[in-house]
Amino acid sequence: MEEKECQSFFKEDYTKEEINEVISWFEDKMDRLPQTLRLNPSTVSNDLAFTVKSLSSLLKAQQERMSVNYSGYVAHLMLIRQKLKESGIE
Repeated sequence: MEEKECQSFFKEDYTKEEINEVISWFEDKMDRLPQTLRLNPSTVSNDLAFTVKSLSSLLKAQQERMSVNYSGYVAHLMLIRQKLKESGIE
């Protein structure tokens, strides 16, 4: 995966609806996540469920104070979701 693909998900402001939607998508599919997922040549999650739970928990805790500081975490979840969709998880 190219770096520009990751950047395509990043934006400075995400709505609560966007954040809740991506978190809900993962919550619905936690039992079907693969153990590992390679996002690009230098990024791999060896425990994808743990990664997703950690990012989701952080975003839920910060949702009322969401700022650009957390946008990368949202973008990362969106990138993971895109990779999973490409592999057939819907």
